[in-house]
Amino acid sequence: MAEAWYQDCVVYQIYPRSFQDSNGDGIGDIPGIIQRLDYLQTLLIDAIWLSPIFLSPMADFGYDVSNYCAIDPVFGTMEDVENLIAEAHTRNIRVVFDLVLNHTSKEHPWFIESKQSRDTEKSDFYIWSDTIPNNWYAAFGGRAWTYDSLRKQYYLHSFLPDQPDLNWRNPKAVDAIFSQLKFWLDKGVDGFRLDVINCIIKDDAFRNNPKILGSRPRPYDMQRHIFDRNRPESHQKLKMMRKLIDGYDQRMLVGEIMVELPGEPELAASYLGRFQDELHLCFDFSLAYTRFSALKWKRVAKRWYEAVGKHRVPTWVLNNHDLPRLISRLRGNENKARLAAMFLLTQRGAIFLYYGEELGIPNSKVSRSAMYDPLGKRYWPFHPGRDPERGPMIWSTGEGNGFTTGESWLPFAKAANRYSVENQELEDDSMLHFYRKLLGLRNKDSVLRLGLCSFIDTTCIHILAYCRELDEDQRLILLNMSGKIQTFGIPLLQDKDIRCEKLFSTHMVQEPEMDSLHAITMQPYQGSIYRLVSKQ
Repeated sequence: MAEAWYQDCVVYQIYPRSFQDSNGDGIGDIPGIIQRLDYLQTLLIDAIWLSPIFLSPMADFGYDVSNYCAIDPVFGTMEDVENLIAEAHTRNIRVVFDLVLNHTSKEHPWFIESKQSRDTEKSDFYIWSDTIPNNWYAAFGGRAWTYDSLRKQYYLHSFLPDQPDLNWRNPKAVDAIFSQLKFWLDKGVDGFRLDVINCIIKDDAFRNNPKILGSRPRPYDMQRHIFDRNRPESHQKLKMMRKLIDGYDQRMLVGEIMVELPGEPELAASYLGRFQDELHLCFDFSLAYTRFSALKWKRVAKRWYEAVGKHRVPTWVLNNHDLPRLISRLRGNENKARLAAMFLLTQRGAIFLYYGEELGIPNSKVSRSAMYDPLGKRYWPFHPGRDPERGPMIWSTGEGNGFTTGESWLPFAKAANRYSVENQELEDDSMLHFYRKLLGLRNKDSVLRLGLCSFIDTTCIHILAYCRELDEDQRLILLNMSGKIQTFGIPLLQDKDIRCEKLFSTHMVQEPEMDSLHAITMQPYQGSIYRLVSKQ
């Protein structure tokens, strides 16, 4: 059996509206992505993941789908998508689509038919009730139930009222959903990122969620969500979906698991299935919500590895379309950002990068009056919205920054020129070249991709140390996560007859070969990768 591509992949997430505009309307599109495939190939990535491009009224920018098998004209045509798949595959880049299967748009034909009558074929494709049956809240604000005057019932929506939840307890609805997957699998799509996939089954008795005491930012967070997500039947549905996917060669499912902050890695890992028969991959966002600290990152990473186990694949991510960009969370500290990248790209499993992450692009500044995101604009007034992390890609200097010849739909990051691909290509020590070197090392080193990871104690709390091991080949990674010079020892390795050959460092200065592990000195925010070699 061929090795599964996803077990050590690097996936590059593209937010299509903001990646490359090909027609001057200020909005990124599919032909624009095709234009940039050669650039993506230089990053040695294995796949691209596209946030939703399907037909949508854009109440939540594509996460409210009105037709899963049609492309929204703002992004292009079906022919454009077919060309993208073909062109990506010629460059050995796989294509992953974002599928929102918990809900649709209220403009989807299924919902339009469902609300017409209680006796149509699709009347039970959604979740209806004569009354508001419980205390459930929607994640974007307000009650999770909205009255429809035509059907004269309330429908459930876990997010916006524009996004009615599908009824996964209806076998015909499940068959219809699976037919959408087959449509794209037959067109050659290599996998799907599944939005909030642990929310698909709700309690059939509509029991109230238990209340949480204390003060939280929104009513949604004042409940333990045990009846509107993570129901046992969700795992049954995912096993069915996995069986469908496994009928095709080398396809993949990666799930977004909606959890309480900062994270529930054991819950996320459960959706991989005990026998690896559910999702191939799933996200745990604990690291993205953890303060930059050697002790804290070690604790979080160990917990994730333990939750996944040795025989399933962990997924690692620091940025995406719903999170403020890492460099902004680090208040612009590029030294910390490089160390974070080094940590990310030296872990076992699947790595997900967000467009512009390799350039160190920060959040854009978006005023509330210019905001598009409904989360901040309409439903959660004290939230900064998610527009800042969705700002345009910066390709070159000058007006439009190579993204568009028109007026961009969102503003660029401040001082955009300094982050541009054009400028960073010319600077040997740029963030872009740093990422390329790291990605190149990972690409050619099977130990860094597949080797098991064990964390090692040192005599300094600011040093994050871990060893990757595949067969008898070992790599030692040392990260000084402080802004001061640190001298330390590694007790576990001190008595072993080994020497360290440096493979990579954030500080590529001439240093003597590290023969002793009793007194190692590292510069502020230095990270180094070594090959461990026996002295004999």
